[in-house]
Amino acid sequence: MAESTSSPTPVPKVNDDIPSFKAHLANSNRIIAIIGAGLSAASGVATFRDKTSPWATYDSFMISSPAGWKRDPGLVWQFYSSRRREALLAKPNAAHYALVDLAKRKEGFTALSQNVDGLLERAGLEIRDHDGKSAGEENNSGQLIRLHGDLFSLVCAGGCGYVEHDNVDDPVYGCRVLAEEAIKERMARVHILGADMDLGKKPPKVSALLFEGIALKNKRILGEEKFREANPTVGDAKSLRDVQDRKGKNEEIGKEVGAKGGGETLALHSGIDKSELPQCPGCKKDLLRPGVVWFGESISEKIILETDEILDKSDGIDLCVVIGTSSQVWPAAGFCERARAKGARVAWVNTRIEDCKSRREDDWVFLGDAGEVVARILEP
Repeated sequence: MAESTSSPTPVPKVNDDIPSFKAHLANSNRIIAIIGAGLSAASGVATFRDKTSPWATYDSFMISSPAGWKRDPGLVWQFYSSRRREALLAKPNAAHYALVDLAKRKEGFTALSQNVDGLLERAGLEIRDHDGKSAGEENNSGQLIRLHGDLFSLVCAGGCGYVEHDNVDDPVYGCRVLAEEAIKERMARVHILGADMDLGKKPPKVSALLFEGIALKNKRILGEEKFREANPTVGDAKSLRDVQDRKGKNEEIGKEVGAKGGGETLALHSGIDKSELPQCPGCKKDLLRPGVVWFGESISEKIILETDEILDKSDGIDLCVVIGTSSQVWPAAGFCERARAKGARVAWVNTRIEDCKSRREDDWVFLGDAGEVVARILEP
């Protein structure tokens, strides 16, 4: 059988020619910036992939999804209270201010941001289509569309329609269980499955949802009278992880459980009662939740229509700058190609070349810290 003589698809070279980029920028009128967490990482705001965060080992669907909220709103509120606090302590970096300056120079500039930390707004970029603090007010002149909401908006989880903007209280509504020290103390005392329990310093491949499913199955097999509910231990989690790793890539587990032993109990829930969490002042029966888009939720129709209007304008797009995003979350992951279809040349800013997946031969690729790179390439 003859071997194939076809050559592999060539990988585009990295084009980091700042002068040619600036020349194109100077002649561009309609500019789209697609912004991800890498922009704010330079300000100290942890990304979901940041392994230094104390929340890095938690399953994202347990702390940032409708299912996670339904099973344990206390754990979700702990996570988002920590994120709010982190964002409040952070300051806009040079890249945030460079984008604001670009917006002043280029009326046709629009930022499509997946970030929820409020740093672009604090740097001075005006929000497009914010519901506003006064009933009925809208602002369609702004150049920032917040695709995933923001940490400092609160909405009724029950859907009564209550919305509150710009709430920077810490803790939220004075809830003591959401204060910084209370969260640290509870995380040290209540080891929820999903936290790193010396299982090799990697996120366990087992979750609270798996153990709950096993318990439910055992309950059905044994019956109500014989079944005795108990939380899993570190040893239980490690055993399951050993099995899963052997079935997978046969990776080294790392350190043994060690001094903690295999019998330490792992909790499945935070143990926080709903009465201890922010209550909706509108309906007075449901909880408030962060005004962000969770995994498994759709971006609001209003935002989708706004974004479509920007991307589908008949006069085309001159330049698309993709900043600090791995382009894995839809619909934002498709914005670059839509801009390209409208005639845009594309520039990528990221720390990893692997995250510039759909780059082409005539794209610019600038590798490095977004806080520094964006400020440098956008400098007039």
